[in-house]
Amino acid sequence: MSNCTVIVADGDFPSPGGEARRLLERARRVVACDGAALAYRRRFRRWPDFTVGDFDSCRVAPPNAVRMESQDDNDLAKAIAFCRGRGWSDLVVVGATGQREDHTIGNVFRALEAQVKVVTDFGVFHPVHGRARLRAWKGAGVSVFTADPKARMASKGLVWPLDGVKFANPYCATLNRAAAVTIEVESSAPAFVYIESR
Repeated sequence: MSNCTVIVADGDFPSPGGEARRLLERARRVVACDGAALAYRRRFRRWPDFTVGDFDSCRVAPPNAVRMESQDDNDLAKAIAFCRGRGWSDLVVVGATGQREDHTIGNVFRALEAQVKVVTDFGVFHPVHGRARLRAWKGAGVSVFTADPKARMASKGLVWPLDGVKFANPYCATLNRAAAVTIEVESSAPAFVYIESR
């Protein structure tokens, strides 16, 4: 997914050498969420292409700032809306996790709702609605999340298949393992399949 639009949230900044950092280094364009613009500038000695948010975290007004005041959405939701409004569909989020746990949960579920991939230093949240074939490594930790209790899923390549799982809560299909290097998941509703990085 190099040469994509990378949205940098204001959680833990991607570590050197990881997939999230490589995506950021090769991005077609970088859109930062509010305070993440300063973290990006410190590491890359330049501003991101755009900075989106209500600017309650960024002490300096960066160039190409896009102010969005709504308190009903977090800065990640605003950045995703900004990108989609420009017709950019090749979105990946980094920096969505770490630091504040409430922000981590909010960011992950905002990205799930928008069906946008999230890459961290520890793994990847893959959006799935319909069928997907995903690469893993044998023994990798795999968790599946959905906010829809009516979701029906089927899978291949997992130690504990998802077939027939009833999603009484968003996290009832966590802590699984990859039994193969390719995982197949089919979901009737938007879901995230988290695969641990090696």
